[in-house]
Amino acid sequence: MQPVRSEEEAAELDDADREAIEKKIDESLETLTQIQVTLMNHESADEHVLQQRLERLVRGFADMHMLKDRLNVNVPEEVLAYIKDGRNPNDFTSQFMERLASENQFTNGKIAALTNFKQEYEAMIRDAFPNEANERIARSKAVYENCTVLDISGNLLFRTSRKRLDWYLSRDLATVVNDSTIQLKFANRGTGRSNEPFYLQDMRNACVVCGDTNGLTMHHVVPHQYRQYMSTDIKSRSSFDLLPVCLQCHDQYERHATLFKKHLEKCFRAPLEGRGWVERRDVGQAGRAAAALLGQYANKIPEERRAELRRTVQTVAEARASLFSDSARQCIETWQGEQLDLSSDAHRSVLRELCSIEERVPGPDYCTHGEIV
Repeated sequence: MQPVRSEEEAAELDDADREAIEKKIDESLETLTQIQVTLMNHESADEHVLQQRLERLVRGFADMHMLKDRLNVNVPEEVLAYIKDGRNPNDFTSQFMERLASENQFTNGKIAALTNFKQEYEAMIRDAFPNEANERIARSKAVYENCTVLDISGNLLFRTSRKRLDWYLSRDLATVVNDSTIQLKFANRGTGRSNEPFYLQDMRNACVVCGDTNGLTMHHVVPHQYRQYMSTDIKSRSSFDLLPVCLQCHDQYERHATLFKKHLEKCFRAPLEGRGWVERRDVGQAGRAAAALLGQYANKIPEERRAELRRTVQTVAEARASLFSDSARQCIETWQGEQLDLSSDAHRSVLRELCSIEERVPGPDYCTHGEIV
């Protein structure tokens, strides 16, 4: 395993390597220019000079070859294709930004729609079930319920939650000692947590950072995205890494945690979104076309462009019919030779479903960030 470097150290090394290879490229270009001038004005007396410049060019290429493994720069294949075809790579950047702006507009629309739906749904839940909503808010304030379970001899066995106490009582496996304590009616096989003082103590419902007792949340010291790939003896029935933290301290922690995850991303080459995604560009293109046809200003799109969008939707929907629901597939099967009818509720339902199909999905070799780390 490579040594873990700080984010600042990694950035400084990357910058130094990048500057070194850029300098070598500039020197090689200058040498090539000198070689071209020498060849154009070639005389027998210039052979020694030409030999020196060729040797300097070879040394420059060798130095760049040595630096390549230390430089972590990803160049899109499309940019290389632009350069190979003699086109300006800045044109690629310009087209990419235009495409990105269009996709961002589409994504922002979906985010706004989901946000509005979430707010309306929460309001409806509060109106329909006010008691349950208030009870949940009250429960969230107590991270530790500090209920006690005694063995048949009256010795402290372990601490647990109110829900676990009710589980034993509902099956007549224990008797009530007081409001927060029960005693088992049977002889337990193991010793429970009786030999682990951490699990037997009364846990204080206060933020472990600032001591605040209001607005507490349960914080996982080892995030789930890493913990789920650890051995069973570490992740099973172990609450030592669960701590109460107030909302303000939790928010501050998450900001630092995000920076550290980005550091791990560089150290282990483990993208935060995972590795092994499959891009279905045709699905994304058809989804954007469907969104445009369903949009508020669809009637302002020129007819020729609308016809092109309809063809895109129909072609992809027919080729990717397996991604749709049964009702949508039946509708797609009736399209054969017909034009997409935007006034039809069934056809518009297919378009809405197409908008929700993800363009980027995990492939067969997909690995999460946590699994790689």
